[in-house]
Amino acid sequence: MTLRRSLTLLAVALGVALTGTDGAMAAAGTAGQQRSAVTLPATSWGYVDSAAPATAYFKPSGSLPIGTWDNTPHLQRSYVDFDLSSLRGAPFTTVLLSAGETHYVSCDGRATEVWRTSAYTQQSTWRNRPAERTRVASRGADGTCLDNDATFDVTTAVRDAVDHKVRHLTLGFRVAEAHEADPAFYRLIEAPPTLRVVNNAPPATPADLRANDEPCAKDGTGAMASRRLKLSAQVSDPDGDFTSGQFTWWPVAAPSQRHTGTGSGSSAAAYPDTSALADGTYAWEVYAQDSWGAKSSTVGPCRFTVDRTDPKAPAVLSATYPANAEGGGVGVAGQFTFSPNGSTDVVRYDYNFGAGTREIAAGPDGKATVSFTPTANGWQSVVVRAWDRAGNLSLSTYYSFIVKETRPTVTSDRYPPRGGPDGGIGVPGVFRFAPGMPNVVAYDYRLDDGAPATVRAGQDGVAEVTITPATGGDHVLFVRSTDASGATSPDREYRFLVDASPVVSGPENVDLGTSATYTATPRMPDVVEYDYWFASAESTKWTVKANAGGTTTLPVEFTSADQNLLRVQARDASGGLSPVTEKRLSLKTWRPEIGHEGDIATEGRAATFTFTTPMPNAVEFEYWLTADPATRWTVPVSGNTARVSYTPPKIGDYEMLVRAKNTAGVWSATDNLTWTVTNDPAVTSKEFQANARVFPGTFTFEARQPGAVAFEYSLDWGPFQQIAAQDGRAVLPWTPPLPPEGSASHDLRVRTVTAGNVSSQEKTYYFSVLSAPYVSSKEYPESEWSGGAGVPGTFTFTPGMPGIVSYTYSVRDDGGAVTAESTVPADSSGAGTMTWTPPDRGIYSVIVRGNTADGTRSGGIGYSVYVN
Repeated sequence: MTLRRSLTLLAVALGVALTGTDGAMAAAGTAGQQRSAVTLPATSWGYVDSAAPATAYFKPSGSLPIGTWDNTPHLQRSYVDFDLSSLRGAPFTTVLLSAGETHYVSCDGRATEVWRTSAYTQQSTWRNRPAERTRVASRGADGTCLDNDATFDVTTAVRDAVDHKVRHLTLGFRVAEAHEADPAFYRLIEAPPTLRVVNNAPPATPADLRANDEPCAKDGTGAMASRRLKLSAQVSDPDGDFTSGQFTWWPVAAPSQRHTGTGSGSSAAAYPDTSALADGTYAWEVYAQDSWGAKSSTVGPCRFTVDRTDPKAPAVLSATYPANAEGGGVGVAGQFTFSPNGSTDVVRYDYNFGAGTREIAAGPDGKATVSFTPTANGWQSVVVRAWDRAGNLSLSTYYSFIVKETRPTVTSDRYPPRGGPDGGIGVPGVFRFAPGMPNVVAYDYRLDDGAPATVRAGQDGVAEVTITPATGGDHVLFVRSTDASGATSPDREYRFLVDASPVVSGPENVDLGTSATYTATPRMPDVVEYDYWFASAESTKWTVKANAGGTTTLPVEFTSADQNLLRVQARDASGGLSPVTEKRLSLKTWRPEIGHEGDIATEGRAATFTFTTPMPNAVEFEYWLTADPATRWTVPVSGNTARVSYTPPKIGDYEMLVRAKNTAGVWSATDNLTWTVTNDPAVTSKEFQANARVFPGTFTFEARQPGAVAFEYSLDWGPFQQIAAQDGRAVLPWTPPLPPEGSASHDLRVRTVTAGNVSSQEKTYYFSVLSAPYVSSKEYPESEWSGGAGVPGTFTFTPGMPGIVSYTYSVRDDGGAVTAESTVPADSSGAGTMTWTPPDRGIYSVIVRGNTADGTRSGGIGYSVYVN
């Protein structure tokens, strides 16, 4: 391809047009054009290796290495070359070198550098590697272990090369010199790297500047701020790039004291910490910046003012209800005036008379007035707080006052508020009115929506009236008093209940299988009969006639355990029904107890259940399963117990219920027992439990599936193997392998199988194996305070794996410092000992590993020593 052809293609990709005849490029659009990008491929790449100083690795397949890949001096550096001729005359703002990582050794081991070097060719080797000229980019550890999309900004190097008409640019990758010999910093990068050339338009100038949602104020105080301050602006980018607002603010009186903040998104916002700002007026401005670093013009300055001084607690005044004194009365409205108490910028108040907080705006003088009408007498209060322009809140003012009680009091012996046993429909009752203010001469009263009436008061201001309720239910008697001057009190609302349901009397504690008699007395006129029933059997009702006085007796037999709520209803001569009276009974239901003996959880194995009853004269138990309630069995009572056997036919969840019956045929309440039946085998091992060691042992299997002929087992999710069952049992010998990291967790899955190849449920047996030795000491038992400084102790090491010939140990204090370290031989049994004398009181750790003849090391173990 000719140079002219390649330039044309690049110009199309970058959104530029060729002009003239020399291949120069110029921008094709305006400043608002969209961002353009093109990727330049590498023309050559490769690496050099100090271990092969005369070998060239030109355009190798696979990734490019940097650093030392093992513990020997074996340094590797990589290089990539780009042809920049297509960029001459083309506009660009950013150039990124894409070199994604494909391998790492340590998350913290990154110290990658990019250098501009002399040319890399097919003849480049370690011995004649490219000369490093300028470091153009670097990257260290940043919390990511492997960055598949790693990039380096090489804009400066590319622009310099283009400006000096350098056609080929070679960039070298290496690990920083301080870490280049450390294998932990070794990394591989994808090959070949590429250059991403970007021409980016700057963001638009920010718009709609606001402080605490108030438009930009060029002068004056601007928005007021106390503990909350939000600076915001609308930002955008013609390329659609992620864009942020960069905010700056400073005291108007001290422009050099600048603070900055950043907000992202189209509605960018910064939140200055007002606690770090002194009270006063501030200026602020903002510019937009996109993800490529391009900036817009700066807009501003605007203003805001910080005011973190709280207003004073407000003053409260009321003529009708003076502070801490009696005034007004129930139903008498009073005016309460709130004033700023010396503060100059109060704009509103919140207040609460005990029924929720409300707000009211302050007038130009900082005052506000509210009206309150008490509905109860006695001590009351209002809590008031003041708010200033900046949102500062004052302390609360508690204003207490006493509301006079001017309403009369109303009482009635026959008709108390919640009703009484002597009242009822058509039953007259006396209501007594007593004064709540002086010189009462009369009372006006009205029952519900009835006609009003008046009664004169006696010399003591008291009056009595007789009222006969014509209907049952809730009623309201409205009463107000009038004094000698003609002044009236607010209404007293006396609410009372006329209970028309019958009064039912009789025993409340009863026994199942007995009988009782209850008496029903009417609370409505012309009662001729009663219906009564139990709530548990609404369809079974009994009816009895009433005597001339409307009273009757109710015979009841307790034959069911759910007869604990008796309901009674009266009926008058016209067929009208009273409300229902409910009498709750404490019924002794003689509930039996069900228990079991031995194993009841194995499929096909007979289980024994025991029944015990407290019921007098019990003769029989009936029992059944919830899953099959139609099939029931009985067993006679012997004394007060019985024993039955039941064999679960299959695995699953079971529930058994039982009840007792007496000689009269009355059934008790039921008891229940739930259990789960399984058929998975039992697995046990003496040797292989938590923290076993690397020595042979056995597992014992015991079948719980009827007809099991063999066991199938799988170790660590390997294939299942089979072992025959002998009388339902089998023993599996096993020698654990040496754990690769000193310890290993294992799981053994076991199931049984019948001759018909039916498998049982699976049992999983979990255990772990360690290769670490055991440690013991008579003088210093583990984690127990013992011995003392200067008191020697003997520590015995026994093997946790075969072939141990010696032990290496160290003793560390609680700060981690090593106080003793050595290797001791093992005897013919594999045991070894060492003697150690603590230098001081404290907590120490004895850390031990075993060694075999071929140099294999066991896992380590720590033994805590508490020295008195």
